[in-house]
Amino acid sequence: MKIEVVCKVDEVKFDEIKHKTVIVIDVLRSSSTITTALAHGVSEVIPVETIGQARMYKEEQFLLAGERYGKKVFGFPFTNSPTEMTKAPLHGHSLVLTTTNGTRAIHKSWKADAILIGSFLNGSACAQMALQLRKDITILCAGTRQQFALEDGICSGYLVSLLKQGVPDLVINDLGMAMLASYECYKNDLFHVLRTTTTGKRLVQAGNEEDISFCAQQDLYSFVPTLRNESIIVQFPEK
Repeated sequence: MKIEVVCKVDEVKFDEIKHKTVIVIDVLRSSSTITTALAHGVSEVIPVETIGQARMYKEEQFLLAGERYGKKVFGFPFTNSPTEMTKAPLHGHSLVLTTTNGTRAIHKSWKADAILIGSFLNGSACAQMALQLRKDITILCAGTRQQFALEDGICSGYLVSLLKQGVPDLVINDLGMAMLASYECYKNDLFHVLRTTTTGKRLVQAGNEEDISFCAQQDLYSFVPTLRNESIIVQFPEK
């Protein structure tokens, strides 16, 4: 089994993810928000690329959430915040989400055989399910503003460490090996590291440090958000 870590959304190539499992990571904050929203009652998360596409969902059962460059979309009731999802009245609704990088990364992965949403919050479940699918794996780091995001890289290293436990003879690309080493270096101080990354600093300046603390938690959830048709739903690994 082969593992490839891709550093940012613009680096993924459609032909290279065919017949593979893709794990999309956007730690701060899309993948963490998707996972938390599903844990707190939404029936599905519908990822869309543009604000206009999100506004087309006008029925009462749809809740709109999103951000552009860290700022809440005007007229949307929710932003891209996992802690906001823990407090919102979500039960019985579908969440329509559009973000700068995370939802774009999901759409760029649509030619894969399976698309899983990964974060620190559900890393163990995500790695377990990826191994159960028995296909080569691409870990796609969403990045930030067309640049590599360290928090995504460290999380990819966390996933690589878990995958190696299941399959010790994994073939891992160079970036994957580097991110594994990075995770081993920082794993005991994730909150501090995440708040000092480029994205983390922006969130601190915007008063969203609570989100960073939340996103730094490991294995809070035991399920994997999984793309089915055009929406993301809860799926649990086989026991």
